[in-house]
Amino acid sequence: MATKQTYNPDTLGEPVGPFSRAVRIGDTLYVAGTSAITHQTGPIWDRPLATDFETQARQTFENVKKVMEDAGGTMSDIYKITMLLKDRKYFDQISAIRAEYFPEKAYVSTGFITDLMRDDMLIEIDAEAYLGA
Repeated sequence: MATKQTYNPDTLGEPVGPFSRAVRIGDTLYVAGTSAITHQTGPIWDRPLATDFETQARQTFENVKKVMEDAGGTMSDIYKITMLLKDRKYFDQISAIRAEYFPEKAYVSTGFITDLMRDDMLIEIDAEAYLGA
């Protein structure tokens, strides 16, 4: 039976709830929903967050990258992402930014337009990655 290992990079501070930033089972890494919130301690509502979409999107991908690196992987190990956007008007912007982080297009992606945890949160991403040989 595969063991379960959790990841909580110090560079991101504590998660906003009782969960890990990522869990590895076997060769698969599951990255929890990640946003651009400045990951300090304290309630989610009090943590700083950029107000524009591009800054939030880039910081969100950088936060996912930190989790991947903490688990011994890279962004190229990701094979699936799910993006939650506050508004469909951000679709073209996120497509361009996402292409910078995944230039090989060797992944699948699902997107939703939805409300998020905070009114000023514009994007959240979770991911799955293969960390095997």
